[in-house]
Amino acid sequence: MGPPRRAARGSEPPLIVSSCAHLTRFPFLAATSEHEVVSTPGHARLVPNPWRERGYGGPPRGPTRPISFHRTMPGYAPTPVVAMPGLARTGQVAGIAVKNEQDRLGLPSFKLLGSSWALHERVKAAAGLSPDALIAFPDLSRMARGLGPPTLCTASDGNHGRAVAALAEALGCGCVVVLPADSAASRIDSIKGHGAIVELVDGSYDDAVAAARAAAHARGHWYCPDTVGAEAADEERTFASDVMAGYGTLFEEFFDQIFRPPDLLFVQAGVGGLSAAAASSLRRISATARVVVVEPEGSNAIALSFASGAPVSVPDTPTVMACLRCQSASFVAWPILLAGIDAAMVVTDEEAAAAVRELARRGVIAGASGAAGLAGALVASADGMLRARLGITADSQVAVVNTEGATDPASYAAILAG
Repeated sequence: MGPPRRAARGSEPPLIVSSCAHLTRFPFLAATSEHEVVSTPGHARLVPNPWRERGYGGPPRGPTRPISFHRTMPGYAPTPVVAMPGLARTGQVAGIAVKNEQDRLGLPSFKLLGSSWALHERVKAAAGLSPDALIAFPDLSRMARGLGPPTLCTASDGNHGRAVAALAEALGCGCVVVLPADSAASRIDSIKGHGAIVELVDGSYDDAVAAARAAAHARGHWYCPDTVGAEAADEERTFASDVMAGYGTLFEEFFDQIFRPPDLLFVQAGVGGLSAAAASSLRRISATARVVVVEPEGSNAIALSFASGAPVSVPDTPTVMACLRCQSASFVAWPILLAGIDAAMVVTDEEAAAAVRELARRGVIAGASGAAGLAGALVASADGMLRARLGITADSQVAVVNTEGATDPASYAAILAG
């Protein structure tokens, strides 16, 4: 995909509102570009994407659907969708549906969908099989062992690393996961619990990614990234793209379960893989539904990238939404985000924590990262300006994803007590 095209002046009503009267609370959005941003007296900000392609139908699909493979995995079943009629009434919308990923294939997040499909494709390529071949999971285990078996290596802020570790354990492979040194002890222990070696690096998530890539190359491991930079080799880009394709199973299930495309989908983002998968899946069935990326305050690389029209990085900023604490969008996710996402929204730790508590009252366990999409939906539906800019009405059907359970029990307990 070439450089982003600027929206034609006067071609449609502008999505961007503004007065920036309240931007002192968010200096990182105050001077992003010539584009204005939607600001509110509260703690949320909306950065519309002026380069959204109205005719975009998602990237080309491969010859084999990831869900066909996932159905061969032991314990596979679609995760539930939970209706939230009380929250819908509060938000003055017709409905809020939550896709609940607190338990997916025995893990407390959706991440195994991506890593398993990407490894399926990697093993298939290593074995010289046809691109349209489908390997059932029991056969994948046998084939992986026949290849060495390889040692898998990745970086993580928690959930992707645990998914790769669990996959390696199931396939009989070794595994090395590189994490920032300030990662929660519970996340480190959960990864070690699958037999993986955990290596800690001082610095940010981006530093962990660089360290994992270097370690994999130096040691001859299979590098299994869920994000890549522009410098990545083709094999690395392919793996990260396949991770995103694997996430598509979540949305294929979701849209079948709710019987119709939602009017709005709020989906949280770290490096943008899940939100790119959301855009890819939804754009194949609806050109008019709006997809809004939700990011933590400070870890708002996608919002700033929309404002500038090109990928930008942000400093490492602590947040209770630890799994969204990322400094840049994935190189392979960015073109999809640019073409398929309508806007990026920033939420605070306090708003995410409030959404955690709302879900808990309704029997859904969610960490702060898992509740971020709902936080965006609740803040947007409660604000007149944001409702107008996103086209939220009393007839709107809103969809969100709870991407994780209580992956950091101490943090979860503190939020519930707050």
